[in-house]
Amino acid sequence: MDDMDEMDEMDDEYLWRRIGTPAEDVARLEALLGRFAAAPAEQWPPLALPAVRPAAEAHVPGVTWLAAAALLLLSVGAAWLGPRADTPGDPWRVARVEGAPTMAAAPLTRYSRVVPGRWLETDAASTAVMFVGRIGRLEVAPGSRLRLVTASPGDHRAELERGTISAQIWAPPGQFVLDTPSATAIDLGCAYTLTVDQHGVGLITVEGGWVGFEHEGREAFIPAGATGRTYPGRGPGTPTYADATPALRAAVDVLDQAGTSGSQADALDIVLREARRQDALTLWHLVVRVDVTLRPLVVDRLSTLVPMPPGVTRAGILAGDRAMLDTWWSALGLGTADWWRTWRQKWNPSR
Repeated sequence: MDDMDEMDEMDDEYLWRRIGTPAEDVARLEALLGRFAAAPAEQWPPLALPAVRPAAEAHVPGVTWLAAAALLLLSVGAAWLGPRADTPGDPWRVARVEGAPTMAAAPLTRYSRVVPGRWLETDAASTAVMFVGRIGRLEVAPGSRLRLVTASPGDHRAELERGTISAQIWAPPGQFVLDTPSATAIDLGCAYTLTVDQHGVGLITVEGGWVGFEHEGREAFIPAGATGRTYPGRGPGTPTYADATPALRAAVDVLDQAGTSGSQADALDIVLREARRQDALTLWHLVVRVDVTLRPLVVDRLSTLVPMPPGVTRAGILAGDRAMLDTWWSALGLGTADWWRTWRQKWNPSR
C-alpha cells in the first residue's frame, strides 16, 4: 500500500486536527493569550504591530481584533512559548480543499504525504493546504506551482514557482524558507501572502511578524502591515507600508527599476516629499539602493524623521557602514536587525 492509499483510509478527523476548527482556534488563542499576558513585560520579545490594514491590491481580507491577536501570536508565540515539537516522523502533508489539484501530475485524493521534489499544482478551479510538518501551513491558491525542497527538524524549505500562497508559520524564526524565481523569503515567525506572476515578479504582504527577503546579498526587512516586491535578476525591492500614499508607492516602484541617478531623481523627490514618520522603513532601505550621488538626500530626510542614535554618523552611513545602518534600523522602533543576522547565518552560513 503506497502513501496515497494509506492516507485515503484516514478519516476527516485527521484533517481537522491539522487545520483546526474555528472553535478550536478560538480556544487555543484564548489559552495562549492567557499565558502571554501572565508573562512579565521584560520577557516579551520585540515586536511591531501595524496601525493599518494591508492594501487592497494584496487581496487580504480585513481582520477582527481576534484575528489580529492571532497574528500577533504567530510572531511572538514561538519566541515566548518555545518551539513546537518537530520530528522526522511528522512529515509534510497536503490536503485537497477544492477542485482537482495534482502532485507530480497525479490527482490528489484527500490527503497525501509530500515528497521532496514533487510539484503540487492547482488549476484555475482548485485549492489545497500543505502542512509544514507541525510548524505551520501553506494555503495554496488556484493557478499555483509549489514543491517541497527539504524537510528536517528546524530546516524546512519550499519553492514557489508561480501562483499564490498564504503562509502561517508558528515556529521560532528562521525554520521555514521559501524560494521564488527572484528572491528567498525567510520567515521570522509570521503570517504572509506571497504571489509570483508568470514573469517571476513577486509581491509579498506581511500580516503578522516579519519576513526577510534576500538575493545575492541584497536584502529587505518587511514587517507586519508592509508589502514588498521582488524582481528577477535584481532581487528584493524596497518595502513600503500598505497605507503609504499612492504617489510614494508608485515612486518606489520606479526607483526599484531605474538604473541611473537621472532616472531616479524625480521619483526620489516624490518619496522624500511624501514620506511620513513610519515611512522611515522605506527610506532606510533606500539609503543603499539609490545612486551614490543621491544618497545624501535620503540620509538627511531620514535623519529628520528618525534622528541618528549615538554611534551613528552621517559619514559612516554614506559610506555604507553595515553596523551603523543596523543601529539606525533599531532606532526605527521595528525591532533589531540581530534577528535577521542570526537566522540568515543559520540557513546560509556562507554569508
